[in-house]
Amino acid sequence: MTDVHTPPSTTPTSPAPHRPGPGHPGGRHPWALATAVALALTAAVATIFVAFALPAVTSEPHDVPIGIAGPPPAVEQVEQALAAARPGAFDATTYPDADALRAAVLGRDAYGGLVLGPDGATVVVASGASPVVAQLLADAGEALAERSGTPVTTQDVVPLPADDPRGAGLAAAVLPITLGGILPAVALARALPHRPWLRVAAASGYSLMAGLTLTALLDGWFGSTSGAFWPVALGLSLGIAATSLTLLGLERVAGTPGLAAGAALVVLVGNPLSGMASAPELLAPPWGLVGQLLPPGATGSLLRSTAYLDGAGATRPVVVLLAWVACGLLLTAVASVRRHRAPRDPRA
Repeated sequence: MTDVHTPPSTTPTSPAPHRPGPGHPGGRHPWALATAVALALTAAVATIFVAFALPAVTSEPHDVPIGIAGPPPAVEQVEQALAAARPGAFDATTYPDADALRAAVLGRDAYGGLVLGPDGATVVVASGASPVVAQLLADAGEALAERSGTPVTTQDVVPLPADDPRGAGLAAAVLPITLGGILPAVALARALPHRPWLRVAAASGYSLMAGLTLTALLDGWFGSTSGAFWPVALGLSLGIAATSLTLLGLERVAGTPGLAAGAALVVLVGNPLSGMASAPELLAPPWGLVGQLLPPGATGSLLRSTAYLDGAGATRPVVVLLAWVACGLLLTAVASVRRHRAPRDPRA
């Protein structure tokens, strides 16, 4: 039998496609990639800096509600003097007497005010409602005393605790409380991706434990509250739950992008606009109101009401926080129903 010799093929073979090496991810030069990352991080840091610094730099009073009690001619004169000294800073309401003005302050209808009498004036302040506004009113009282030559005294009807006379504990608590609402949402979304209602239950239990723990620190260690442990703890728990449950709902509906967008809104918008470092009325309109409609601002206002003012003024922040909780639960329910009704792949 004769062996048949097969000649070698002369068909040219195509060269193997070039694959970028490990030093060239995506086919880009490593220096270009490093530059792009550096620019993106710089933009992110600049955004965070502006979000936190701008409200503080541009802070000034806008229609801060105050009261004035006294004889009508004297009240009118003081109103004109305040308007001339700081146009648009104060929104003054006339009260019939000192008791009515103090009741308005204790009810959070006013931050303070002036009681005018024949022997001088009394500046009524509420440091617990806002130390910054209290100082503003004290300065206005000093200016009035210099202008009129009459004695002016200051009365703090809602003083801060002796262990925290500047209210630093509550002011510093907003960012940790905000992060305390974000972290469990991130952790539970990763740990329980397909158990939405178990995530809700875990976030609710965590919120209660975190509220109790933070209140114990604020009250027992820092001395930043006035001893109203349970109202403060429940308010903090509600604020943390509002953030956590909303973010879990967003993640259930839109995945990681929804969770990231919600976290960015809370940290970059809600936290700087909370008004806890000063007061919502010291932010440029309408940002003070916007901040009070987000969980950090509502939680801060609720914290001041429960810690210093026996719950006065707590209704609005409680309603806002409950609305966010309901929003988170609704998003979770809608996403669960949508996924349950989605047709299953028969090949799965």
